[in-house]
Amino acid sequence: MAQAAVARISAIPAFHGTTNVRLRTERPPTTPFVPLQAANTSCMGAAPCKIVTVNQVPKTLRVARCGKAFLGGEQELGRQQRQRPRATRRPGAVAAELASLAETEAVPIKTADGNLQKFPAAPGVYAIYDSNQDVQFIGLSRKVSVSLEGHAEDLPELVSSAKVAVVQNVDRSALQAAWKAWVEEYIQQAGKVPPGNVTGNDTWTKRKARGAKPEIRLTPGAHVKLTVPLEEIIDKVVKDVPVVAFIKGTRTAPQCGFSYRVLTLLNESKVDYEVVNVLDEDHNPGLREAIKQYSQWPTIPQVFVKGEFIGGADILEEMVQKNELKPLVSK
Repeated sequence: MAQAAVARISAIPAFHGTTNVRLRTERPPTTPFVPLQAANTSCMGAAPCKIVTVNQVPKTLRVARCGKAFLGGEQELGRQQRQRPRATRRPGAVAAELASLAETEAVPIKTADGNLQKFPAAPGVYAIYDSNQDVQFIGLSRKVSVSLEGHAEDLPELVSSAKVAVVQNVDRSALQAAWKAWVEEYIQQAGKVPPGNVTGNDTWTKRKARGAKPEIRLTPGAHVKLTVPLEEIIDKVVKDVPVVAFIKGTRTAPQCGFSYRVLTLLNESKVDYEVVNVLDEDHNPGLREAIKQYSQWPTIPQVFVKGEFIGGADILEEMVQKNELKPLVSK
């Protein structure tokens, strides 16, 4: 009988990371804890536990994790057993909550000063209209702002305005249901599929390939002897190029995390810039140290705007967050 009870007690499931189970009754405070071995493990640095018979097992559980008592063991075990799976929103319910295509207001892609409109950086569906206010494409995206920015860059002649409906906290099937609702509404109203959604038309789904700009080379090669100091060449590049970044690596293959951050910030800010690779010892011999002397700054990357030294990755990121970079570049 005692052996059966011991076997039953030893089978109590352990919590995540639990290595020891201690049991206590609702007896006077003088009643000591009785250690119980669980899953043949021991608490870190603690003395080995002992198996006890059923008569020694108290009624109320305490669970100890690495020697620290955890109150409410019984309640916690029960709570885990009663947990229910999270409810998910049905795609049909999402479509029902979605504003119709006709009810959604069209917003110009660009502002009056020619900058891209600020669209939600959230999942949703969108419809793109041309200058004649004809629908060209209905799409869905995990980040609407990025998709619209790409379309405006790739197909400016077809992108004039857009209608956007944000779909929050849903899975892909619900996002597709919202997209389907807009497409079906348009077909019912126009009697045809939007041109960009016709089967076989990949105009809107295939990004145009762009060749990366080459890096600036300060010399024809290491075999050519310079007739002027390298600092003078650096000075000319800095003053002649509106925005130039001296980095480790190339535009498409930066060789350090800080250089990668600088390129990402400049790209996301839509800044036109040039790159000089300080690791190119063939065409830029000695540049890695020369640029530090020129700017009196000990680290790389280094960014210059209109002849002025701005700083490295941290300073550039701060400027972008404060919206100071683009105004400085466009001055």
